[in-house]
Amino acid sequence: MENQSQINTRPFLLQSSSYQVWAQAIARLLYQAGHGTIHFFLPLIFVNQLGFSATVVGLGISIGALAGVIGHVLGGYLTDAPKYGRKQTLLFSAGLSAFAAILLGLLPNLPMLIVANLIMGLGAGCYWTAADASVIDITPQEKRQQAFAVLGLANSLGSGLGVLGGGILLSLVAQAQTLFLISGFVLLVFLILIQFVVTETRQNALEHSDTLQGFGLAFKDRALQLFVLISVLFTTYIALIHSTLPLYLTNFITASVSQTTPTGESSLISVANLFTWSYIGIGAVLQLPLVHILTSLLNIQALMISMLLWGSGFFLVWATHLIPSFPILFMIAAFSVFAIASDIFRPFSAAVIAELAPESLRGVYLAISHQCWSIGYFVGPILGGWAMDQSPMIAHYLWIATAASTISGLVILHFLRQHQDSKRTALI
Repeated sequence: MENQSQINTRPFLLQSSSYQVWAQAIARLLYQAGHGTIHFFLPLIFVNQLGFSATVVGLGISIGALAGVIGHVLGGYLTDAPKYGRKQTLLFSAGLSAFAAILLGLLPNLPMLIVANLIMGLGAGCYWTAADASVIDITPQEKRQQAFAVLGLANSLGSGLGVLGGGILLSLVAQAQTLFLISGFVLLVFLILIQFVVTETRQNALEHSDTLQGFGLAFKDRALQLFVLISVLFTTYIALIHSTLPLYLTNFITASVSQTTPTGESSLISVANLFTWSYIGIGAVLQLPLVHILTSLLNIQALMISMLLWGSGFFLVWATHLIPSFPILFMIAAFSVFAIASDIFRPFSAAVIAELAPESLRGVYLAISHQCWSIGYFVGPILGGWAMDQSPMIAHYLWIATAASTISGLVILHFLRQHQDSKRTALI
């Protein structure tokens, strides 16, 4: 029988105490598989299959993202509240997400597009706050980058399964919106896993029993304010990649795909495959090695590297239309750069918020920080959808303007690093 010292020398992710990290990773894979199919194919199906304008669809998605603002606040409250906690919040999120997917599959019209996105936004807000708080609860501070890297890997694998599987199913089903019903089934499996495998991790003894008062304390944290500003940029970039870039490549970079049908279905599937292998696939392969390589850096330094990569990736997207003979090379290069940038952003940003949050206010701090996703997914789809309905010049130059915006991100990260350095100095 192994003694305690032998167990403690194992890598954290192989210890029995990390069981719930792996449970959350499997749950996130299922969650992202369901949501990945919806987020990737929703604009493509509603615009290219059902005939809606890109602006209207982008507006519908963005309105749904606003519900995430309420979802994160509700999720933060429920996650830290003594009567609820992490697990109950996750179950609530799973039920909302599955219901929204089924609505989209049964009633693929504009009113249901808005209603379903509102419900999904509410559910997503609750999920991310509760899931991340649960992982922080059970992970030592020095191991959190590793834990969130595993969750990042689950993100990539789940999204890849959703997009790749959706692309295959799209060629088999008679009605494209059937994909949403299948996503709803996957999300129901996610709910069952939460019910029977995931345990409650919230500590009973809380310094701040009044969760609403905790929100007031968190809003006054200068470091959290700076972190929210920078995260809005990161999440807007991710939203553009998921909601707008596939539509741009499908409708504007036509030399890279074969449009053999009047609806451009083969073009849609080709872009889905490219997205899966070049963005999600590379991200999955590199997630853990990248975190291992960058662990010696400060979290802010790693985020600066990520910001530089986002700018480089958007520049490559813009340059794609300049080389009509070889657009596929620029598309693969851009997706690869985005994969690395995203791999760095997710675990290191989670580590930053874990450092900032008092133990008793983890749900509150995560709720506020995750508002960035709601804002990013509001700005990204509505801006991208508008640009895709304009002239090719505006559609092309959206990407170089986005690349230029990363300069402001580097400036904010510099101020955040200065703030943290001065805070550490004051504690010495």
